[in-house]
Amino acid sequence: MNIKNKSILVTGGAGCVGSNIVKKLDEREAKITVIDNLSAYPFDYLHEYGVGNMESVRFVKGDINNNELISELIKNNDVVIHAAALADVGACVRNPHDEFQTNVKATQNILEICKKEEIQKFIFVSSASVYGEPKGQIFKESDACFPVSNYGLSKYWGEQQTRLYNELYDLPTTSIRFFSVYGSPQTPKLGSHSWAIAIFSMLAKKRKPITVFGDGNQIRDFTHVADIAESVVRSIDKDSTNGKFFNSGTGKPTTVNEIVKYVFENIEEVPIHYKPHPKGDPLGGYADVTLMKKYLNWEPKISLNQGIKEYFEWLANHENIVPDWI
Repeated sequence: MNIKNKSILVTGGAGCVGSNIVKKLDEREAKITVIDNLSAYPFDYLHEYGVGNMESVRFVKGDINNNELISELIKNNDVVIHAAALADVGACVRNPHDEFQTNVKATQNILEICKKEEIQKFIFVSSASVYGEPKGQIFKESDACFPVSNYGLSKYWGEQQTRLYNELYDLPTTSIRFFSVYGSPQTPKLGSHSWAIAIFSMLAKKRKPITVFGDGNQIRDFTHVADIAESVVRSIDKDSTNGKFFNSGTGKPTTVNEIVKYVFENIEEVPIHYKPHPKGDPLGGYADVTLMKKYLNWEPKISLNQGIKEYFEWLANHENIVPDWI
């Protein structure tokens, strides 16, 4: 499938990940529609993140729980990239009803409409949080998954239901397990304990202490959002990804303490405070990227040094949207 001139619907397409996906699609001259309810942030992220400034993109303000609207949009598109979600572990723990409505119920309805309309490809944005706390530090797609948060559970359900819609109903589907996403235009949400690079960078910018949970030796696979977006777009025209789910990460482990050091390479140091782990926050690990390389014939290109430098450059021009609570 050649993406050029393909009609592609991106749910949640105005957010951090979604906007990067949209930019990648636009570079390939796809016909793009974005639906987003613009509820993620208190500022105008439709324009701050860029999607609202793109004349080639059709934007629809709406909710993915609106079945009539979603059905109308899907039947006019060839491909659906489902990135919309209550996409924060802490928010999902605090609001399990909203998490279920958005991450589970809406996903089911979208899958059913895609089946009915015989969509050419459905891509589900999943997460490494599906793994929970496996025995080892390297996460493989063949590992048993025992999520430790309802966010992780909703993503696990979504990707498995996506897989079944391929096996049972011949809907071409792919699920991609994102590892720790960072990079512009990521902006932390109130009450979130995710997105360490963004939070640390903004705190240091404000000359405030950085809070590290646990001893800081927990492992993450920090993957730049531009590389994450590229893995999504490349999976569209790869038949090899149909019915599959796979990791999208660098395959390299990094501790949170190491991230603090990378941040301090870009800004004057501030004090570090250590606090206990919050509930639902796994010790983590890093991606086995064998399947990603196999299916996409590609791997992420942006190093942590490059990525964090890029984030600080973006932050210097967007200090107006740094949250007051930071």
